[in-house]
Amino acid sequence: MRKSVAIGIAGVTAVVVAAIRQVQRDNSLDTDPAPAPAPAPPRDPEPAPSQSLFTPSVNEKSTKAELYEVATELKVEGRSKMNKSELLAAIRAAS
Repeated sequence: MRKSVAIGIAGVTAVVVAAIRQVQRDNSLDTDPAPAPAPAPPRDPEPAPSQSLFTPSVNEKSTKAELYEVATELKVEGRSKMNKSELLAAIRAAS
């Protein structure tokens, strides 16, 4: 019987200590000064209506590896089987 009473008292003590610590944390939050809001990042100007949202910088002088990387970002299907000119055409169509 004494063992179960000791376990019960220990359990109650642990709950009381946890509650006291939570109250202390809550009270310390009320007295802390509010953090200053982060400055808003500078906004880029809106793209002109004639520009697309994504204009990759690729052209006929780009390497096949560069074209493949851009095609991967654009999720062009069948890109692994395309040659350089097909990749360029697919990128222009996707963007």
